[in-house]
Amino acid sequence: MNDVRFVVARPDTLGPYVERLRLLEQGILYPLGDGADHFFIDHGPAYHPFFSSMGEAYFLLALRGDELLGSVTGVARPVAHGTRTVDALYICDLKLARHVRGTGLSTRLLLEGLKQLFLIPPLRRTRFLYGAAMRGSRGDVMHTARGWNPLRMGRPASRLALYFVPPSRLATLEMRGAPPRPQGHGLCLGPAPGRPLEGAGWCTTAGSKDLQLRSTGCPWPLVHLAAPPEHWTHGWGAYLRTCGEALTARGEAALACFSIDERLEDHVRWLREAGVAPDSVCTVYSLDLSFPVHRPAWVHLPSSEI
Repeated sequence: MNDVRFVVARPDTLGPYVERLRLLEQGILYPLGDGADHFFIDHGPAYHPFFSSMGEAYFLLALRGDELLGSVTGVARPVAHGTRTVDALYICDLKLARHVRGTGLSTRLLLEGLKQLFLIPPLRRTRFLYGAAMRGSRGDVMHTARGWNPLRMGRPASRLALYFVPPSRLATLEMRGAPPRPQGHGLCLGPAPGRPLEGAGWCTTAGSKDLQLRSTGCPWPLVHLAAPPEHWTHGWGAYLRTCGEALTARGEAALACFSIDERLEDHVRWLREAGVAPDSVCTVYSLDLSFPVHRPAWVHLPSSEI
């Protein structure tokens, strides 16, 4: 693998690599319903808008000749760490071609990415790094982090339960026993200012990030309930039901997708008792260099940004 070269691209220089990036991501499947179906991610014809809408996007590519072997994306953005705002880098979209997995290329990609934190002036302000890892058939990306791997510098900040629910089901939720809004020091990782919320607090990533179902070969239409806890004026349950009612009233056929930190056990339990169980799991890993006084009691990362 000594003939591998690394290239940093920005949204305006990514064009020559887009088709190779899209082909690469089609080979990575994620399970739903404990394997009842699978999906792959499609970032659309320009590839970068999903990332560049969240902040300043940087694409690190590993190439051998003209062959794209792997990539990882970093998005520089501020995050809310309790009452503080911290300069953060969202490390996402790490993927490798199947035939180079297990060769150590992921380690080299991440090491090169860490080097860019010092070489690219705007990234030198970074004090918080985080990433979100969807559970695959063999666990998440951390199962590949053997030996000395930069991924091992990160620690699990939270595990998120992910839901895909018909809006009409949310519209009928009973509020009896619904939990109050989360209290305490939280870590809010979205939504991005560049992706405004509609109605009661939802958004869509259609065209910039579609989940393509293996069973149908078609995009899975989703509406993401992305509002952070500060906007759950009457609690999470009321927020879910209000969104469900509004989406049902306008005849929305898409499923409502949302996440919740599993440490908010009363939230997860209340929804499960209402007959709504999680469909998948995502773990947020982080490296905090901001010297926090308190460890966050909960993490909010909307499904629209995973």
